[in-house]
Amino acid sequence: MTEAENTASKSIESLVAQLAGLLEHGGGMLTTGDVAALRRMDPAKPAAAFFKLAGVVLDGELGSGAHREVMETNWASIIVGLAHLGALHRAHEQLGQALVRADYSELRFSRLLRADAARLVDELPALARFLTAKGVYVDWSDAARLMLSTGGPNEESVRRRLARDYYRALAGTVTT
Repeated sequence: MTEAENTASKSIESLVAQLAGLLEHGGGMLTTGDVAALRRMDPAKPAAAFFKLAGVVLDGELGSGAHREVMETNWASIIVGLAHLGALHRAHEQLGQALVRADYSELRFSRLLRADAARLVDELPALARFLTAKGVYVDWSDAARLMLSTGGPNEESVRRRLARDYYRALAGTVTT
């Protein structure tokens, strides 16, 4: 990882950890109804509870103008996933490895890797629901990195890292 990628990674990890903590414990600002609304939320039309979180955690990360709306949608997708995962979000549990532990098929994984930003907005919440149903711990920062890198200069390196993690873990499950 380059120094710039490493700095961005730490930032994404800390933002996701802060969001996960607020979703799990409320932090005095979210009700159980708010968290339920976030689980049901269409990322393209963020709920009021999203803006509660965004105002506290994400405001400086969202930019302005039309770019802000795109970033709000992207972060809303990430937050829907976190709302589904709850306590299953755990730092350092790589997404690729978690997908293998959850028996996520190679076909579905290859579709995830090829998905553009518009598709990922729908895929990430579905992926979180899948992992939640399987009871698999995951660091949702990897999913956030996938979403936020799409269309940017780090997109290919983020996708390759995810692919390496997935296929390394998959190879470890093969018995001869």
